[in-house]
Amino acid sequence: MHMKSKLLMPLLLLAILGVPVRALAHALETNYVLEEANKVQFTAVFSTGEPHKNAKVKIYSPDNLSEPVMETQTDENGQFTFDTSQKIPGEWEVSIGESGHQDILTVPVTSKGINLNDISEAPNHQSPHIPLVAIVLSGGMGTATLLSRRLRALRS
Repeated sequence: MHMKSKLLMPLLLLAILGVPVRALAHALETNYVLEEANKVQFTAVFSTGEPHKNAKVKIYSPDNLSEPVMETQTDENGQFTFDTSQKIPGEWEVSIGESGHQDILTVPVTSKGINLNDISEAPNHQSPHIPLVAIVLSGGMGTATLLSRRLRALRS
């Protein structure tokens, strides 16, 4: 039994350490430029510089952040334009890509247009892998504790 536990512990450690937190080679970065006072061009690229072609884009109005008012996709260069003319003032949310390769930005729209300096990453934007890592780590620590208690009991 002692030999099995010696083999199990390194495997357990490898399983815990093998969980990726975020694939850095494919992190998504979104750049934006003001084309006109009410038009922003977004460009979504991976950290490698490759454009995020045909990425899903969802735009949410300030009065309904649960249902998109517009859905589109990026072009071959990872670009799309958000025209805010005739839109209600407030914090618009722009979601580019999908889980794992996603960027969510808040675009404040005023009656005068958009100030690029006010565009920001959405406040609850976080990597979906963080809770998974916490679960795996806590499960691995619990398993290690249980195994060490069983080993002590067998030795007694």
